Amino acid sequence: MEIVCPAWYPGAESLIDAIPLLADQGVTAVEIGVNFSSYFNFRDARELQALISVLSSSGVRIHSVHSPFGPGYDISSPDDNVHDRGVDALIDSIELANVTDATKVIVHASDILPGCRHRQFDRARGVLREMAAVARESGVTLALENLPPTYLGNCPEEIFALLDGIDRESIAVCFDSGHANLSGHFEEYAQALLPYAVTTHIHDNNGTDDQHRFPGEGIINWPRFASIYRSTGCDAGMMLECTPPQGIAWCEAFQMFRTALGE
Repeated sequence: MEIVCPAWYPGAESLIDAIPLLADQGVTAVEIGVNFSSYFNFRDARELQALISVLSSSGVRIHSVHSPFGPGYDISSPDDNVHDRGVDALIDSIELANVTDATKVIVHASDILPGCRHRQFDRARGVLREMAAVARESGVTLALENLPPTYLGNCPEEIFALLDGIDRESIAVCFDSGHANLSGHFEEYAQALLPYAVTTHIHDNNGTDDQHRFPGEGIINWPRFASIYRSTGCDAGMMLECTPPQGIAWCEAFQMFRTALGE
């Protein structure tokens, strides 16, 4: 079981600076995003080459790329400008994954839904179908994330409906533990989604708020999660979408997580 962490380090001003610091703490794989050009400008050829160089020298690899999300990048939006911006950002993420040898791109089906759910569902599904073909040509797998209750893809039934008819070799699931926990049906969601997961977002919460706490700091039953993970035959990497407990290095945090799982 591979453990992955976000490509961020306290005090590091850029992704290039963060990678060797993370490597010193025992990190071997990270998830990166493309939302913040001040942290990493993937459009700058020199900066991109510097990233590839520092990855090679540090022994850290890019596990996954998280496509931009939020109200300005909603692929389901009825606003054509927002919709097109979200699609363009997803294409950029696929291209970045291809260049950096990442094999997965995380995608949200929507932002918070203010309007017609059916119309936005159809639009998101159309984008996923088209982008899955683009991802396949690039050797990348899209991973559709289960989201909180007010978003598209907030339950297994809706995730599977969004993926219906799309080649499963090019699109799969990113199982988000914190979002599943907000449903009140954590174990059922894990049972349903983990068999289709190619990656995960692992974090904890109180069951009410999306707090992104470290595993063990909320109410999720992590030994039970580990049992479901194993029984479903899942081999997705564990991406800790949270920060380590204060003062704890990532190498120690990884061991804390394994302990929380009951290993």
